[in-house]
Amino acid sequence: MRSVAVALVAVSLVAAVAAAPAPAEPDWTRHFTGITGTFVLLNGRTGKYTRHDAVRATQRFAPCSTFKVPNTAILLETGAAPDADYVVPYDPALNQEGDWARDHSLRSAFRFSVLWYYQTLARRAGLPAEQRLLHQFRYGNESTSGGLEKTGNPFWVDGTLRISADEQVDFLRRFHDGRLGLSERTTRLTRDIMVAEETPTWRLSAKTGACHPVGEDVALWYVGYVERPDEEIYYFAMEMGDTRYEPLMSSRVTKTKAILTELGVIQ
Repeated sequence: MRSVAVALVAVSLVAAVAAAPAPAEPDWTRHFTGITGTFVLLNGRTGKYTRHDAVRATQRFAPCSTFKVPNTAILLETGAAPDADYVVPYDPALNQEGDWARDHSLRSAFRFSVLWYYQTLARRAGLPAEQRLLHQFRYGNESTSGGLEKTGNPFWVDGTLRISADEQVDFLRRFHDGRLGLSERTTRLTRDIMVAEETPTWRLSAKTGACHPVGEDVALWYVGYVERPDEEIYYFAMEMGDTRYEPLMSSRVTKTKAILTELGVIQ
């Protein structure tokens, strides 16, 4: 009789678990009121994805300056940039403004998203190398057909190279895991350059991006990952589209961090 009773209790517990409602998906709608956009979060330990607008998360857009993540790795891997502190002198003929109007290292060019620096060194690496490594990375549609001319926008800005929010997250995971076929040194240096903010309980590595391909809406991005001492890693991609840069340009980071805070990923 005891064995029967135990069996009945076990069956009851299984039934109760089966009948329990699944945890509700986070509702991020209020963060996107009046905004066309998507947010993708991947728990690197469990493999669980959470999305706002899963359909849009599959749609490809120009990566804009988020391409500086793979391009930093390309420049280091090809030797176009020998190290993170490699300086390229500023050419006044470029007529840049603000933080772009000075000499930059690879590290500072990533931080201030300096387009001319990356264009200069991408030409040094060469379009064939960029194409080969984009294919190796399986990065978006892998297209470099827009070229690397000295004047005009390069392929990652003009809309020829395209990537979805889902693909951004997948790329970041493979990059962080060292599965892109890069040297350990390149991966280590690129990770170091990417660090945006660090506290005793988490480290945020990320890159913004914004550009306006001809005939399209402005594409606005914030992509990256959060590492925690408990060895959990969360990968994310925020993408929004609009007819103009502002006000979304100034809210990409704050909206992303608000969502990550709600989830307890950062504090």
